[in-house]
Amino acid sequence: MTLSSLRWRSYTMRWAGLLFFSALISGLFLLLHLTAGMMLGPMVAGIIMSLKNRGVTIRPVFFTLAQAILACVVVNSLTFSVLHHILSHWALVLFSVLSVIVVSFATGAGLAWFGVMPGTTALWGTSPGAASTMVMLCSSFGADSRLTAFMLYFRVIMVAVATSLVSWIVIRTSHKASIPPPPVRGDLLPTLLLIATSTVAGLRLRSPAATLLLTILAGAVVQLSGLFQISAPFWIRIPAYLIIGWSIGLRFTAPVLRYALRSIPAVALSSATLIIICALLAIPVAHFARIDLLSAYLATSPGGLDTIIVISANIPIALPFIIAMQTARMVAVITLGPAIARPLGRWLERHARTTPATEQLAQPSSD
Repeated sequence: MTLSSLRWRSYTMRWAGLLFFSALISGLFLLLHLTAGMMLGPMVAGIIMSLKNRGVTIRPVFFTLAQAILACVVVNSLTFSVLHHILSHWALVLFSVLSVIVVSFATGAGLAWFGVMPGTTALWGTSPGAASTMVMLCSSFGADSRLTAFMLYFRVIMVAVATSLVSWIVIRTSHKASIPPPPVRGDLLPTLLLIATSTVAGLRLRSPAATLLLTILAGAVVQLSGLFQISAPFWIRIPAYLIIGWSIGLRFTAPVLRYALRSIPAVALSSATLIIICALLAIPVAHFARIDLLSAYLATSPGGLDTIIVISANIPIALPFIIAMQTARMVAVITLGPAIARPLGRWLERHARTTPATEQLAQPSSD
């Protein structure tokens, strides 16, 4: 057997192992009804393969393509109905969104100040909602995408558990059921053309965040102008989730993983603090929006929009208001997050308490 055939066989076996672990772990997460499982599974599989020195390389073009696909997922939720609810309660939405963002970055600043995480990484790791989008953006602004993903998805799990528990209590005490909005089918072919065009443009611009932001801007314009409806069916999201999960997991090393595991108590405390404060914010939101407390709690919850919709599918809630609030915060985090995280993160990295481990991890990981 020649050297080239041996290399090809080794490469094929590595991909087979990565796909096997990804399918197995993602299946386990989905059995637990964890909506982030399609990204968590590949990420964990990538970590396993990387630690066994059996990793593979994900080319930049595929990561750029994944950005364009997930940007379409974001745009798909921007409808006139959502905009109507946002404008009808603009002051309340503004108060809630800004409050959650301030609290999130405050908890991140606390983690950085006490040397738990590098400054910029801590801020991106505590950003509320839109976990997959934040993971893609963070490395463009100096954060370590590995630790950011660890923090974000650890909180996603905590939010899912807390929200499921609250929803279960409501279901036990109520016999009503809400009707989730019908899925928006959209126009697939124009969406695929937008994805391809944005991918090519992003590669030419050579900015890690260019494709994501360009697709969101172009998609919002064509959708709200009525040219066509952005389509984001589940099957088109799967390759994006796989690519992003693998891209993060395959960059993990044993020291980074040990550091992440040691930080679990502090990360859990910051996540719990954020969840509790967001729950307290639900009290004034429920009062001024004249909705039930559970709907306000789901609207202010720092979990992702898809998680909230899946969990709340069979309970009596004000679903349009929840979708409007979650969508408004997702857009606000994408637009305001970089402007806040970059200067504050740099200041924290100069003045906050540091340890040898945080100093070593303060440098952003290469893509």
